[in-house]
Parts: sequence; C-alpha cells; structure tokens
Amino acid sequence: MSSPTTFDRSMLVEYSAAFMYYMEKHKLMEVMSRLLAEISVADGVTDVRRWMGENITRIGVEIYTKSMDAFHRGVKADFYQLPRNFYHRIVLHGKPGSGRRSLAHVLAQRWNLLVLDADVLAYHSINKPDQDEHCRLLQEAIEKDCVYKRSQAVGNLIQKRLLQEDALHRGWLLINYPNNKCEAEELFEGFTVPPNRFVFLQVDERMARMRILLNSYSPGPQAHVTFLDRQMAQFRKSEPALNAYLSQRREVVYVDASPCFEQVKCEIISELTKTPYVLGKKYGEANAKI
Repeated sequence: MSSPTTFDRSMLVEYSAAFMYYMEKHKLMEVMSRLLAEISVADGVTDVRRWMGENITRIGVEIYTKSMDAFHRGVKADFYQLPRNFYHRIVLHGKPGSGRRSLAHVLAQRWNLLVLDADVLAYHSINKPDQDEHCRLLQEAIEKDCVYKRSQAVGNLIQKRLLQEDALHRGWLLINYPNNKCEAEELFEGFTVPPNRFVFLQVDERMARMRILLNSYSPGPQAHVTFLDRQMAQFRKSEPALNAYLSQRREVVYVDASPCFEQVKCEIISELTKTPYVLGKKYGEANAKI
C-alpha cells in the first residue's frame, strides 16, 4: 500500500475551517454539550449509545427551534448569549462617513479580533514583489477597469487571508467588502468561512458627507468632493439590490449610525451579544432538519 509523499496543508486548513463552520451553523457543539449534561443526570441508563440515539434528535430540534423562534420573534435574552469559545466573524458595512473604520478598531479591541480592510489588502497585494495569480488578476482588472474581475480578485484575496492561522484562531472584522450584491452572495455562499454577523450601519447621506468633509484631522482623497460624489453614487447604485439580498440573511443586523460614536458602539455590542445566533437565509431553511 502506497502513501502520499506530499502533504497539502492548505487543503487540510480549508477542510477544517469548513467543518468548523458546519458545526457552528447547525449548533452541534451545543447539542453535544446538552446531550452530555442530560445523560449525566438521567436515571436508569444502562445502554449509553441507545440513550444517545433516542434523544439526540429531540435535543437538536429543541435547541434549533428555540433559536429560530427567538430570532423570528425578536427575543433578546441572556439565554441566547454566545458561548465563551465563540469567535466573532464580523462585517461592518455602510456608506462612507458611517463610521466603519473607527468602529472596527474599537470593536476589534474589545474582542481581540483581526481587523481586515479589503482596500488595504488589495493595495498591498498589488505592490508586493512576489505576486501570485490572484494579485495578477487584480492588477489586470484594475488596468482594464473590469468590475467583475476586480470583485473576483478581491474576493479571492480575502478568502485566502481569512484561512490564515491568526484569522481562524482569533476571529476577524472586515470592512470595505462587499460593495454589491454579487460580492455579498460570494461572501456568504462562496467563502469557506463566511461571517456570522453582518452589521449594516445606516446613516443619512447628508450627515455622512458632513462627517467626512469636517474630518480635518485626517486629510486625504476621501475628503475631496469629486471623489466623495463618486463613492456616494456607487453606493446609491448598488444599495437597493444589496439590501434586498441582505434582508434575507439572519446574520444581518441593522444599526442606526446617526447618533454619537459611543452610542452607536454600545448599540452594536448590545445587538451582537443579545441577538439570537442563527445562520443562513431566513426563507427556505426554517424547516431544515438537524
């Protein structure tokens, strides 16, 4: 019998990450914890395997049903708080001036998360000396001004980065991606480890413009009116289709970003802590069996 001479570590990492997400989505860790807790206090159990086989479906359905019921009724209670070993995978989304970058660093510090900026990641990938196929694809897309190829290349770069050890073992917070419906679909349905929370920061465009233009302590191209007009126009164009898709996801949390920074930060922390943790689409999976 021959054994393989090479070991593909990247495939093992990707498989492990996908397996972790599967267990997380279907609440298998919660099911096993509840199963072990019940059998430890059950009376007259002579055949452990038979008892587990008879009760695992009941426990799984009960846990999943309670979570689904709480989600649809908007229940927020301590019973549904996340376990201690939970790793946040958060996307902060909103128009320019909604406070994504500032909030990202504060939230990342609270939960010791890795902050990933899609724009920064793309910039460094283009300028590094040893470019791989994803970097070359991004360079080609930028030169030809091809939106589809650029989205594909940036998505590949982000996926590759999220499978690195620090992202898998710490959790992460992503900003500046996705920017349209296609990228959002790829993020949730194509990524090996998709986000488990998507925070949509909602703010009026007039207020967002004032925040950027009055932000004198960090001058840059973002403060230029022409550049800002282009960004806002792109956001307005992609927002309806993107929001239509996001409204069908259970991971999405809408937060009003109009108040002061501290109030918005506290609102996000409260939503992420108290909102029942259920993954997937709102429709079509409600009757899925565990």
